[in-house]
Amino acid sequence: MIFEELTFLLELDSEDIWTKEIFSIISDYGFEQTLFAVLKSNTEPLENAFIRSNYAPEWRKTYDKENLGYVDPTVSHCLTSTIPLVWTEDVFSNKDQKNLYEEAVGYGLRSGVILPIHGPRGEFGMLSFVSEQLTTKKRKTELATLMPVLSLIRDFVFESSKKFLDYQQSGTPPTLTRRETEVLKWSMAGKSAWEVSRILNCSESTINFHHSNIKQKFGVNSKQQAIIKAIRMNIIHP
Repeated sequence: MIFEELTFLLELDSEDIWTKEIFSIISDYGFEQTLFAVLKSNTEPLENAFIRSNYAPEWRKTYDKENLGYVDPTVSHCLTSTIPLVWTEDVFSNKDQKNLYEEAVGYGLRSGVILPIHGPRGEFGMLSFVSEQLTTKKRKTELATLMPVLSLIRDFVFESSKKFLDYQQSGTPPTLTRRETEVLKWSMAGKSAWEVSRILNCSESTINFHHSNIKQKFGVNSKQQAIIKAIRMNIIHP
């Protein structure tokens, strides 16, 4: 039955129906809340993530406004590992993390299991299953036998999300000047700002100015992120 339900996710074209179906499947396994988040690359800023969750909207607003993804130990775990993490209070070790946990508990986020996503094209993300009962010995024992099913759910959710992820991140490529395109190409080749300035016969500050404009046009925070986006949009080619 679970395989048929998960295969059905691949057939859904409505993002709303797809999201509700995910929440329903996960709820059937005893998890009150869930969050799915994915980026096309682990070099993208976390705030660009495609996110679907049934967490309290007030908590999501607080989490995003305060950039708590850069504090959250479950996120850093997913960045560096492929194995699941069962998280409870003791995972949140430093002061900022403890403050995050204490606030999250007020929204029913006391314990859960999070499964990292590392896709074949460099995608990065996670699927979080939340249950306030995971601190009990009985539920922990049940979780050990349930883990293969959760992994299967994670894989199907990620695969079926791609049609929506592509839609969300598609758009009209920014218009770059000829010089901005040249700067990007040389940067892609591994040249520093100083080296590009020598190649293009201008000052290093001019190259940095072009990089600043390029990042603004792509809506990213780093030169590397701009290069990645430019390649995906066929503006430059490796």
